[in-house]
Amino acid sequence: MSQTKVGYIGVDHHHRDPYLQLSAQLPVEMVALCEPGKEYTAADIQPHTDRPDEIATDGADIGEIAERAAIYADPTELIADAGVDVIWVTYRNDEVPGFIDAAIDHGVDVICEKPLARTAADLRPLAERADEADVTIGVNYIYRYAAAAQALKARVDDGFFGDIWSVDGRYIGSKLDYRNRSHYIYDDAISRGGSLQWIGLHWIDLFMYVLGEPITSVCARSRTPADGDIDEGMAVQFETESGIMGTFQTGYYLGEPEKDTRFAVYGENATADTPLHHNRARRSTVPLDIVSDGDAWATAPKRGTEFEYGYERFPAWGDYVWKFFAHYFEGRESGAIPADVHDAVRVLSVLDAAYESAAGGGWVAVEGV
Repeated sequence: MSQTKVGYIGVDHHHRDPYLQLSAQLPVEMVALCEPGKEYTAADIQPHTDRPDEIATDGADIGEIAERAAIYADPTELIADAGVDVIWVTYRNDEVPGFIDAAIDHGVDVICEKPLARTAADLRPLAERADEADVTIGVNYIYRYAAAAQALKARVDDGFFGDIWSVDGRYIGSKLDYRNRSHYIYDDAISRGGSLQWIGLHWIDLFMYVLGEPITSVCARSRTPADGDIDEGMAVQFETESGIMGTFQTGYYLGEPEKDTRFAVYGENATADTPLHHNRARRSTVPLDIVSDGDAWATAPKRGTEFEYGYERFPAWGDYVWKFFAHYFEGRESGAIPADVHDAVRVLSVLDAAYESAAGGGWVAVEGV
């Protein structure tokens, strides 16, 4: 596979180091870096060595990457003049749509940190433009490639659960005290939301991905800290297109920089339960427990599988993340990528309904389904 020339926009983002590390494991040449509106030199771009709220640099030579790349302050100039095939974006939700717009104008593909925009209305017209221009826009819904998620989706697709009645999940992260509250991701005007917009949306995407159908209505309640304007936590009830009922909790609740996660499926013929996320510090594998009353399982109705995620390709988060991005770069010219801009619009549409419900009460229909 030939090297893809990439420009990275958003070098102040807390995921920059893992992603630049990841780029060294892909058929990618990082030719340009940009933090919009800031003048940098390569020497200014140093590894994140002390980030209690996020993973620090793990073996990535950020300085070497910065030395090889051209440094830009204007993302539109990078897109137009740096000769890139792809922009890799980790930047503020309110401005990312403008970068995508410019990329479409210049025939440049995009891989972007979720959620790509504040609202579905900000992104939907760009999805249509990208289709017309044959520009590929990917979104980093990496948990789709986690082994437990793939196993669950395969079971759903082959009808193992029978009629699925309900799903349940949680995605809980560390308290806001562990996080840089001055960062734009915790600013309502810039980001639109907090725990649901930044961490909980991974599971909103997974519910629809694993079940193979959209969420059509939502009822939500939020918890807002006294000194902030974003949701510290959110409880969500939802219904899918076929009538599957779901419950979900997300929030910044933990007293340490860890995650507490769950993904469960309840069906007519079987149930399944897994944390899905890999907490490397606490265990080396991820369990998936299934209980079935089907005839084929009569001798052992409860069975467990332990998935090893591997860290040779990508020590920061696991090799499944490397596989996700590798498939993006393999498939971007044909558009066959792991998660695309339409998936991003679908998730944002659910979030729109959840925030509307949390503000006004009651059930809200998801637009565009």
